[in-house]
Amino acid sequence: MISDTTQSFWNNNIIWDMLFPIDGPTEKYGCPPKYLQHYVDAGVSFTAIDFAGDGGNLDDAVKVIASQRQLIQSQPHLLIHALTIDDVTRAKIEGKLAIGMQTHGTAWFGKNIGVLEVFRELGLRVVQLVFNTSNFVGGGCADQADGGLTTYGVHVVRELERLKMVVDLAHTGYRTTLEVMNMAEKPVIFSHIGIMALHQHYRNLRDDQILALAKNGGVIGLSGNNAYIGDEYGAMSAIFKHLDHVVQLVGPDHVGFGFDFVFETDVLNKWAEAATREFPAPKDPNWKGYRFQRPKDVINLVQLMFDHGYPEEAVKKIVSGNFMRVCKEIW
Repeated sequence: MISDTTQSFWNNNIIWDMLFPIDGPTEKYGCPPKYLQHYVDAGVSFTAIDFAGDGGNLDDAVKVIASQRQLIQSQPHLLIHALTIDDVTRAKIEGKLAIGMQTHGTAWFGKNIGVLEVFRELGLRVVQLVFNTSNFVGGGCADQADGGLTTYGVHVVRELERLKMVVDLAHTGYRTTLEVMNMAEKPVIFSHIGIMALHQHYRNLRDDQILALAKNGGVIGLSGNNAYIGDEYGAMSAIFKHLDHVVQLVGPDHVGFGFDFVFETDVLNKWAEAATREFPAPKDPNWKGYRFQRPKDVINLVQLMFDHGYPEEAVKKIVSGNFMRVCKEIW
């Protein structure tokens, strides 16, 4: 049951979700652009979409970011390209959805690090270093061995900081994440992830990583993927337990939302079945597939925070304030 107080809070505050894994022209995950309307209808003010990954190349990245820019520009009544925090604030005022852009890895540009400046001009604001398997920058969370941040990886992190782009450590290996957080001069994020203490999964964060992130000033975006959350349906009550673990460990300043909602899960499940080196879950004969809640369900997570005695100021930080603080500092 959503209280009047929670509904009023929801209506009057920016709601920030760090990732919507939108389908590209060739890669299909079960997230056609039409589902952006669900974020608007739910009252979400910001989400980020990815346009390049470790499985692609520079040519792919140019084509996809062009198509995504065209998508945003073709719907000015609905979407705003988020280049600054002011764009997100404007989206809230106008009842629209601000769209940020990020990548799922860095292998797509090889060692042509100079192209990052070009892509920043095109709207790129968040760069995930690795996608599950190791690349030129560092180790992936799905690899048996994580060699850590490479010398080239140090250059990439420094260049991202120079260009005022956020470093994202989701899907990155344990050792590599610790080394990045140790050398980073700006806050970093984990855009979409779960907590290892609540559910054992290779994608999830250990407590020492959370402590290092808090020291760095960064933010964790909690995923809505049932596999990371450890709940068959990805229920908001299960996500709250992950959220509360972070709050009890480091306070409310370092956690937010990165739900990674997928709407057509049959498409995602087929994609995962064809990529079991990185997503081994389909090998399990008892695997039931990925499941997610929806943007309209997120208000239930806000209600749970209030039900558990979270003060309003803490809830404001979690629903958007923490990510806005990091992005305002860096962008």
